[in-house]
Amino acid sequence: MSGAVRIFQVFYDEATRAALDPDFEPLDNSANERPDWYEYWPIRNCLKRTGLEESSYYGFFSPLFFTKTGLRGGQVLDFVRGAGGADVVTFSPHPCQSACFYNVFEQGANFFPGFLEVATAFLHDLDPEFRLQGLVNHSRNTVYSNYLVARPRFWREWLGVFDRLFHLAETRGSSLHEGLNRPIVYMKDDGESKPAQMKIMLMERIPSLLLSSNAFAIRNYDPFLMPLSRTFVGRLPELKALDTLKVAYADSADPKYLQQFVEQRQRLFAAVGWRAP
Repeated sequence: MSGAVRIFQVFYDEATRAALDPDFEPLDNSANERPDWYEYWPIRNCLKRTGLEESSYYGFFSPLFFTKTGLRGGQVLDFVRGAGGADVVTFSPHPCQSACFYNVFEQGANFFPGFLEVATAFLHDLDPEFRLQGLVNHSRNTVYSNYLVARPRFWREWLGVFDRLFHLAETRGSSLHEGLNRPIVYMKDDGESKPAQMKIMLMERIPSLLLSSNAFAIRNYDPFLMPLSRTFVGRLPELKALDTLKVAYADSADPKYLQQFVEQRQRLFAAVGWRAP
């Protein structure tokens, strides 16, 4: 593999800086000028001021990377260096959330009332021909928490979509200003609730949308090696089976695989006390 691997990790204060992985480059967000944009703000600023080398990889991780993935910086760097000709390398946590839903937008709608309406309107703004119903995400094209490392070609696409979202959210009177800035509350991995805005939930899912376009060569660190949420501990075989059915559908377009997915998901959700969408 030619080119460097540069992975930045965001910090907010001395405590989070002290906890950074030594194999990652510190990305200072201690001023936290726009807390409503979370990590997007320092990532956006870094991309706009950094000259990206076409042969290199770049990544931007939150302070919680190890907590969510169990991976150290050295493991990440070694995996990226062995990724061959991939454009994007993912280290996606939450494999249970990926496996149990058709796509990342259905997953968001399951937790945030009104999310699907806002997401659909934004996707229509990007491409009036796009139909969300046809999108199936699986372990090969899903990434949560923006935990990916990619060449500049991907980051230019990422930045273009996010610049559009930023404009709509920041412009009073835009068609999506109110919806994107709508307050929501989400549950963190430790069970604590945290306030945010709908735009953050949409941003979380845009990278998976880009990966599903088949425009990029992708290498995935096996997400099923990541920690599961407490709800799905002990359910790894069922989760892998759900993902396998979605991959089979993506490869064949045979609707029988989606029907099997629906049936098996209903059984799993009943077993863990969830309601199927």
